[in-house]
Amino acid sequence: MSTESNTSSELEAILRRKALQLLSGGRRCCSVKYPVGYVLNSVEELGEAVKSCRAAFVMFFGRTCPYCRAFDPIFRHVGAKYADLANFVKAEVERFAFTASALGVMGTPTTFAFVDGEPAEALPGFAIAPVFEQFVQRNLRSARCG
Repeated sequence: MSTESNTSSELEAILRRKALQLLSGGRRCCSVKYPVGYVLNSVEELGEAVKSCRAAFVMFFGRTCPYCRAFDPIFRHVGAKYADLANFVKAEVERFAFTASALGVMGTPTTFAFVDGEPAEALPGFAIAPVFEQFVQRNLRSARCG
């Protein structure tokens, strides 16, 4: 990547943060941040990750799922672009079987967008980066965070 495109990306991120500050009246989108791609260990962590941000993205994955392994770098890359606005965490479907079932997860990967602590939209299956980014942007707008 060239220096010019790095500068352009940095400027875009700064402008996005400033616009967010102006639109939200200085309110932060998250009170507790998890590292992008963090694998949740408990239902309590899941609740905190989802409820501590106005928007949160949870990827339900399977340990042996090849599509999950293929989607993981996309999830992390897009998540890194919007890490200041939302949590991007992962939940292993066997560990969170009850939650996944309650949400209607039928296969992996399935990424859920949570807005204001409530499930807002699901993105089932593997998604290419532009599709996943549109999903993220749409739900960030809905949460008034992007």
